[in-house]
Amino acid sequence: MNYYSSKQSSLLATSPAAAAPSLFQQVGMAGSAAVITVSFVHPVDVVKTRIQVSPEYAALGMGGTVKKVVGSEGVLAMWKGVNAAWLREASYTSLRL
Repeated sequence: MNYYSSKQSSLLATSPAAAAPSLFQQVGMAGSAAVITVSFVHPVDVVKTRIQVSPEYAALGMGGTVKKVVGSEGVLAMWKGVNAAWLREASYTSLRL
């Protein structure tokens, strides 16, 4: 047994077990994780919705839709409606878990 493994096992044996997070902490962590996730996924959802709703965007496909939206409305258009998505995810996901 080397020094590090014996030192580590002695620390594990003497340190108290971490307390499980409270229900309030669990709800907060789940809501935060959902908000972070939707921030990254939302642009894909915007493109998907535009393709589903508009035949013009459907003909362009994913790449063409991204180019057209960013070209005509700017990069921030990819996050239009993200506030509602954050609210939905923060409330629904945190309480569902």
